[in-house]
Amino acid sequence: MTISTELSNFRTDNGITSSQLSDATGLRYYNDSRDILIDRIMHEKEDFFYNETTASIVNGQREYRMPKRGELDSFSNPMDGMHKIKGVSVKFNSVDTSFTKLAPEVLENKPYDLLDYDNTVNPFYVVSDNSIFLYPTPDEDIPAGLLVYGIFYPKQLALSDSETILDQYKKAILLGVAYRWFWSQRQ
Repeated sequence: MTISTELSNFRTDNGITSSQLSDATGLRYYNDSRDILIDRIMHEKEDFFYNETTASIVNGQREYRMPKRGELDSFSNPMDGMHKIKGVSVKFNSVDTSFTKLAPEVLENKPYDLLDYDNTVNPFYVVSDNSIFLYPTPDEDIPAGLLVYGIFYPKQLALSDSETILDQYKKAILLGVAYRWFWSQRQ
């Protein structure tokens, strides 16, 4: 069922017309309520939104930016956003058949200048802002050579989208829409 249908049913169930609650406002209320629910689920069970993503390794490129919520993929579809990185693995050579798990490091904990680690035999990664920095710097192109394990914040929905969260949670989202609607009407 699309979000547009959910909002139409919500209006029917509550005796509300589309001029009283437009699709645009209803969608905003829906996504806001959904975000509150997502935050609550993440607080209780972070791994509920666990996923994996890959990226191509580029020769000489150390920094790999993770997607932000709502950014468009190559097909112009909004993407989920990276919330937390749980692990990073890479293929160092195009002939590698398996990934090598990298150790996470913190910039402040490294005794040498980070550029000095370009030839390290103990590979690691550093997370800064919304990017992953790989050490040593890759020295060849490897399609899908970077594998990131993490918690991804689901994208906001459009009217034509179907809900991706389990059905039993939709009622909580619609209760949030009801709260926002009736509060806006001072009821």
